[in-house]
Amino acid sequence: MASRELQFERRVIDALRKQLPVKDLPGVRITEVRQEPEAPFDVRFELSSGKNRVVVFGEIKQAPSPKLLAEIGPWMQRMKSLKPDAAFAVLAASLSPQAQAYSIANGIDFLDLAGNISIQVPAKFTLQRLGRRSLERNKTGESSRNMNVFSGRSSRVLRVLLEKPKPWSLTEIFKELSVEAKRVQRIVRQPMEFVVSQGLISKVLSSLEEQLWIRRQGSAVVVPEPRRLLAEWAEKYKERYRWRLRSSFELANPFGGGVSQISAGLQQQIKGAYAFTGAAAASLVAPFVELDRVDIFLGSPKAGARLREFADRESTGPKLRLISPYDAGVFLYCRREGDVPIVSDVQAYLDLYARGGRDLKQADYLLSNAVEARWRSA
Repeated sequence: MASRELQFERRVIDALRKQLPVKDLPGVRITEVRQEPEAPFDVRFELSSGKNRVVVFGEIKQAPSPKLLAEIGPWMQRMKSLKPDAAFAVLAASLSPQAQAYSIANGIDFLDLAGNISIQVPAKFTLQRLGRRSLERNKTGESSRNMNVFSGRSSRVLRVLLEKPKPWSLTEIFKELSVEAKRVQRIVRQPMEFVVSQGLISKVLSSLEEQLWIRRQGSAVVVPEPRRLLAEWAEKYKERYRWRLRSSFELANPFGGGVSQISAGLQQQIKGAYAFTGAAAASLVAPFVELDRVDIFLGSPKAGARLREFADRESTGPKLRLISPYDAGVFLYCRREGDVPIVSDVQAYLDLYARGGRDLKQADYLLSNAVEARWRSA
């Protein structure tokens, strides 16, 4: 065993002896910790909760991904069938929420140093505590493949996979981003750059595979459950949505009440890329609620400076909120409805979901009647 792995194993065993994983759980104790009790397990200990007690055999992994859990899951289940009175658990420094959810869904017991626990021995022992966040995520030895695929330039790969759910090779994704840049340029009338390196695409695909968001088909990848992947992205997007809005600004709307009127007014005032998102974009394809605010992505800071001149004008329609995008990828797959540039249905869904409230109903409507309808017809 490599020195680094041995050090980590000792750290986990020491944490067990110090009761760190069960800290603040009344009546719960870890006792009789034995290292390498019998191959192939790394540690054996007893876990008690009140009068209930169970022997736990632990397999120590630094930061197991859902893919790794899927690989060792059948073996863990087999051990359970051989010793039904014992628990067989994965022990880790930190398990991601995705890894925890996968483990619970597939009957894999686990315990991590942050205090997340799920031990289930039918008719004998049950202990579960979730939602504990690690305070030292960068020290867990987590694979560099587990990058944040939902942010910045990485999310451009997601947009390709979710816009056209079909088998994609790495080279095809690279070419698609180049082709899409040329198409979008004609839509927004401003040069756009979406291409990322093949190295980044490879890292994104590896991370998606580790989290079981995609699966391989020879040299290509497919998204087996696009709705589940989009739902995960929406949650991550929502976490930082309000922070992103700090760079936005609101203006009075002197152009009128309809999206078409607003777009016509903007075209006379600014040059460069802009696209309606959120409820404004969805209203053109999935009318649902009356607009109280119109969200617009701007592709150029100069356009924002020009529009600030309207701050003191009288408003004749819903307020305008001008947003500088966190990445140019928000314009990927944008299109025109009539003469109005709007973001893709996927991006509109993300913004509707992040706003919450009554916009959630429109988000669901858009997902079912536009996004999923396209997936079904693909």
